[in-house]
Amino acid sequence: MEQTGPDVPERVGAMSGGWTAEQLEAISARGGDVLVAASAGTGKTAVLAERIIRRITDPIKPVDVDRLLVVTFTSAAAAEMRERIRLALAREISRRPESGHLQRQAALLGRACISTVHSFCLDLLRQHFYRIGLDPSFRVADETEAALIQTGALEEVFERRYAAEDNIFAALVDCYGGRHDDALLQELVLDAYKFARSTPWPEDWLDGLAEGFNLPGGASFDRTPWSAVLKQAAEIELAGARADLEAALRIAREPGGPQAYLANLEQEHDLVCRLLQSCRTNAPWAELYSYFKEVVFSPLKQCRKEDADLKLAGQARNFRESAKKKVMQVKSRYFSLPPEDLCADLRRMAPLIKELAGLVREFDATYRKAKAARGVVDFNDLEHYCLQVLAEKGPSGAVPSQVAHELQEKFVEVLVDEYQDINAVQETILQMVSRKGEGQSNLFMVGDVKQSIYRFRLAEPGLFLKKYASFSAGTGGGQGRRLALTANFRSRQGVVSAVNFIFKQIMTPAVGEMAYGSDAMLVYGADYPPVPEGQGNYEEAVELHLVERGPAGKDGGGDDPAGEEADGGVEAVEEIEEELEAGQKEARLVARRIKELLGGSPGGEHALEIYDRELKKYRPLTYRDVAVLLRATAGYANSFVEEFRREGIPAYAELSTGYFESTEVETVISLLKVIDNPRQDIPLAGVLRSPAVGLKAGDLARIRLASPRGDFYDAVVAASLAGQGELSERLADFLKKLEEWRTIARQGTLADLIWAVYRDTGYYDFTGCLPGGGQRQANLRALHDRARQFETTAFRGLFLFLRFIERLREGGRDFGAARLLSEKENVVRIMSIHKSKGLEFPVVFVAGLGRNFNFRNLNKAVLFHKDLGLGPQLVDAEARVTRPTAAKLALKHRLKMEALAEEMRILYVAMTRAQEKLILVGSARNLPGCARRWCGPAGTAGWALPDGFLAGAGTCLDWLMAALARHRDGAAIRELAACAEEPPAEVAADRSRWRVFFSDSRGRSAEMAEEPVLLAKVRRMEPLEPAGPLAGMIKARLEWSYPAIAVLGRPAKAAVTELKRRFDQLAAGEEQYGEGHFESFRLTAGRPLFMQEKRGLTAAEAGEALHLVMQHLDLTGSLDITAVRSQIEDMVWRELLTPEQAAAVPAEKIAAFFAGPLGRRLLAGFQVLRELPFTMAVQAAEIYPELVPYPGEAVLVQGVIDCLVDEGDGYLLLDYKTGKRPLGRPEEAARRYCGQLNIYARAVESILGRKVKEKYLYLFEPGLEIRCD
Repeated sequence: MEQTGPDVPERVGAMSGGWTAEQLEAISARGGDVLVAASAGTGKTAVLAERIIRRITDPIKPVDVDRLLVVTFTSAAAAEMRERIRLALAREISRRPESGHLQRQAALLGRACISTVHSFCLDLLRQHFYRIGLDPSFRVADETEAALIQTGALEEVFERRYAAEDNIFAALVDCYGGRHDDALLQELVLDAYKFARSTPWPEDWLDGLAEGFNLPGGASFDRTPWSAVLKQAAEIELAGARADLEAALRIAREPGGPQAYLANLEQEHDLVCRLLQSCRTNAPWAELYSYFKEVVFSPLKQCRKEDADLKLAGQARNFRESAKKKVMQVKSRYFSLPPEDLCADLRRMAPLIKELAGLVREFDATYRKAKAARGVVDFNDLEHYCLQVLAEKGPSGAVPSQVAHELQEKFVEVLVDEYQDINAVQETILQMVSRKGEGQSNLFMVGDVKQSIYRFRLAEPGLFLKKYASFSAGTGGGQGRRLALTANFRSRQGVVSAVNFIFKQIMTPAVGEMAYGSDAMLVYGADYPPVPEGQGNYEEAVELHLVERGPAGKDGGGDDPAGEEADGGVEAVEEIEEELEAGQKEARLVARRIKELLGGSPGGEHALEIYDRELKKYRPLTYRDVAVLLRATAGYANSFVEEFRREGIPAYAELSTGYFESTEVETVISLLKVIDNPRQDIPLAGVLRSPAVGLKAGDLARIRLASPRGDFYDAVVAASLAGQGELSERLADFLKKLEEWRTIARQGTLADLIWAVYRDTGYYDFTGCLPGGGQRQANLRALHDRARQFETTAFRGLFLFLRFIERLREGGRDFGAARLLSEKENVVRIMSIHKSKGLEFPVVFVAGLGRNFNFRNLNKAVLFHKDLGLGPQLVDAEARVTRPTAAKLALKHRLKMEALAEEMRILYVAMTRAQEKLILVGSARNLPGCARRWCGPAGTAGWALPDGFLAGAGTCLDWLMAALARHRDGAAIRELAACAEEPPAEVAADRSRWRVFFSDSRGRSAEMAEEPVLLAKVRRMEPLEPAGPLAGMIKARLEWSYPAIAVLGRPAKAAVTELKRRFDQLAAGEEQYGEGHFESFRLTAGRPLFMQEKRGLTAAEAGEALHLVMQHLDLTGSLDITAVRSQIEDMVWRELLTPEQAAAVPAEKIAAFFAGPLGRRLLAGFQVLRELPFTMAVQAAEIYPELVPYPGEAVLVQGVIDCLVDEGDGYLLLDYKTGKRPLGRPEEAARRYCGQLNIYARAVESILGRKVKEKYLYLFEPGLEIRCD
């Protein structure tokens, strides 16, 4: 029986002519602006099309189709709308062929204004280009061309600013440019520019950025726009803390509860309530600061075993600790500084903010000039130029221009589809072309704010919500009329009830930006016929599968919002690896479940039968009926494709990554790099080794031997002339083709060049014969097509194309593999939730629900918000300290709440795609720990979960499981958490049905209800079942250990300097380095040159400069101090040294060296080898004495010998030390470094086969020679 009540809509009523009463009202409403809030699956597109058709065919007041402006979100939707109208007109004409009006509408349909906003703007600009001084032959640049022009303009602006030597700009670079260059500041300028362009008047938005920071002396922080936001943030956190303390109090008051805690808990509950009330009543910030300054949590009294149930005591402590953590976070985050200091921080930022705004304006002007020079506009220009044509800026906003008045007169009605996804600029354009006034307003808007999922494209769902709140329900009045479509004709009752059950609890005004009330709830209207007896199986329950991820001992995820506090280091890498592992587990589970649904299961479950609306009967499920939806396909989708392939399930996935990494594309791009510049060793070696040329590793070695010095290209040329038989012939043929390709690159098109490469090498045909050949060839064709598209822009040539690809890869962007399978084939579709919007599928898997929300953008140095402006991090470059300003804290909170609301809407879109079967899949670490957190708000009164809990969620699974834990089918979750609280009866008795499964890593599932019993046995150390005949073998395998365990973790490669440290310890008799203390060889990048210029060289960098001079000195002439300085100046001219490096080199000390005994011996030698690198293998036991039992293990030792002098009867080995730090007495320095020099000598004798007769250290600072014997 359908549950009804004040918050539960009735079943959809009777239909009239195929339309429900609410649909008919939306179709026929006239006389004013109308906003239709159409929930998922309610037929809003059909309603919009029917309204247009009825306006056209109205027998009393017909409207010409070209006097309607219909705005859609996509070009495909516009084409579909036009086709619907065409078919409807054709039907009407067949019924009334004598109607001249209908015949005229059919003729006018081709010129009707049915398009996207951008297409409408483009058409308007084609007509009125002269009004804004636009080139009449302008074209629209695609994203690629626009990005390249932006990059050039940004570099030009920064070069001008650097040349001007502006101190404020320099401070801006120091604070926000990044560690190594100014890339972060350039990104910041682009972000600010994009935000400004998303507003109707970008200049006003930029002007307002610095206003909030120009606080007069003595100004109150409460008067800033950020104060109220921070109080709201504190209020949400404190509400969560209060809920935790109330849960702890309920436990403490239970029989057997820890009553010793009651005094503390009651006192702390009163404290939090007072703080919460102060925030809600907008108390002055100074008052709040004084309250929080005194906040302390006293230690809990001891609770003994005989006084209370220790299990209950532990639960109460956990709730209390959670509350304490929330309160102290609020204190440290928002109230660590007095309001006077907060205002002072804001004032300090004002000059930098003003400079940033000026930088954005300068970039805007430069970018606009660059576009004009090329005769192009970008997509943002279409909207802003259109607004310039339609509006004039008045004191209270936009005022319609003459063109706008003409369009208002022309269009009888303006109809907007997907209104929830427009931005402020588009809204202003629509307001300019629609009429205003009592009885004249003619704007019809349809959409569903619960499906607004494009905020990352700067869509503004607040525009819809504002009208929803101000428009009147029913017959009208106020600013407009609000109607609702709630009857869902897509999904079965089970899916509809499940969606309502979840979102009544999680979609609240504070977190979801709206309440999921009766107007928003879905009403079942599909009316599926019953499944014929014996024809398959159908169950209305929604399935939720939980997968254990990562090591079971780790704490459950979701306590901290994912990525919000992460620094992108090792933790981020581990998180990515763990998510990939979880993706594989989930993919394996989904694959198994798909096979069960299609072919039945061993347990007796029949294959699923679905209702085919076209055939009007039930039929077996096929692959094309199944969709797997993911929040993002990057990384995750590949796991699903691979697992499905292993299980023999055909799948189609439109991936956004993996294209450039494919072997065939990488090979061709390497060849293009060689064609552009053959003196690139790695691409050249890769091409020669690839099937395009077909050389082997040995061939590459022989090529290098033909010319050991110089570029590898020189070696290739030398080897082609060396007469080495087949190898020389193949190289000569390759070089001949290379010259031909270079000629084509200079004279022909890029697309012709790529196809010539395919043809001449036969590589395209070769890839077609490999496994997956069809996909490989599709990727190569896509590269050819993209090259052709690139040359349609203002950019030309191979070099710019390669530069474009390099920038794409550096920015983490990819094209995704080319399409091979069509999505219309009988395949399972794997897609992102965003791609699925507007689609429907009989069976939907929503996977990846345990993936953390991505809040990493909130950690940027500067945040932007259209209403709150800019939130910078305060950076004190001189003191080297940084902290967030109050503005940044406010923006961070607001942006996080908006991101959470977006994630909630994305979840809504995913769940409402299902027609007949909805299966949710997620993963989490430490399921019992997660369950305790999910069950925290289980006893909350009413439907809505606490805002504090909702705002603290880190994954969609946190929301789903907390809601489901309050359902009667979620009792197993409460048992797993040992939760004694009972949910509200109304919530627990909801009509939706659920099945919760726990799945292991192999995709095998078990009902969750079994889990607590197994865990209870484990806790009691009881055997789970009698040991079987294979128990001994299993035990032996589980207890097996790797025989060479001592070798694990030992570095297989080491630098000589690292070995020196170890030998120093051994020689001194000190404690040996244990595992984890021996550093492996690694390269450390030096500081960039611009930092050396500003801050001087470090000691290490100065030492590198001296070594560089010693390497490149000409030893044939005089080496007195004047000659040495002259050679150093020449090295600067040859760009071997920078001026800063040259200034740091002690020329007088170098001259003193050559005047001394060692220097004279070096100059008298037969041959001098400088900066000589070597690689040598040594027995591991020589470095790790504990590895003597493993004689086969070796360690690769690498190093660079400073100087090796051939004196005829042996080598003289020199090692320079350039540091200024005292090394102690000569014998101490010898002891410290002799081990290092002994390894150098051993390498020389082993590799060159000649004796090293003497080894010397030379210390440049004191000018001291030290012999090492």
